[in-house]
Amino acid sequence: MTRFVRPMLPALLGAMLLLSACAEGPVGPPGPPGNANVFSLTFLFTMDDATISGPVASVGYEVPAITPSVVDDGAVLLYFREQGTWTAMPYTFADESPDLPAVDYTITLGYGYDDRFLEVFYEASTADIPLENQPDREIKAVIIDGFPAAKAAVDFSDYEAVRAYFNLTD
Repeated sequence: MTRFVRPMLPALLGAMLLLSACAEGPVGPPGPPGNANVFSLTFLFTMDDATISGPVASVGYEVPAITPSVVDDGAVLLYFREQGTWTAMPYTFADESPDLPAVDYTITLGYGYDDRFLEVFYEASTADIPLENQPDREIKAVIIDGFPAAKAAVDFSDYEAVRAYFNLTD
């Protein structure tokens, strides 16, 4: 059997070299700029869709891009549009008394997320506030999969900085 294997060895090595040389093709053109681990979407948070429970008005959304990898090792960032700019969430608004220079109550525009789920909400500092009068908001979500956010050299509170860092297109 040794005599049969030895003459085949050079032919086998030659065939392996030939096959491995054929496995590579020409280099293609570069793809568009971007980041395969980052996804963004824009949507409207409306009070018509909200469920109000005490001092909280919330809307839940199914978001398939929020995977266990995002929940465990990534990040979900939300921004709302106000006076032509994107402002990071959570954000707290204060309502001052017309009689005194003091804050009567606050309302926070915030969010929470889990696997395939995003919840956006208004939360008042007291249950006496009629949340149904709050404005609808244009919201932008940035979903970052498996990204070590603590090591990023980007200001996450600034949507334009996040957009530039991750090459997001609007």
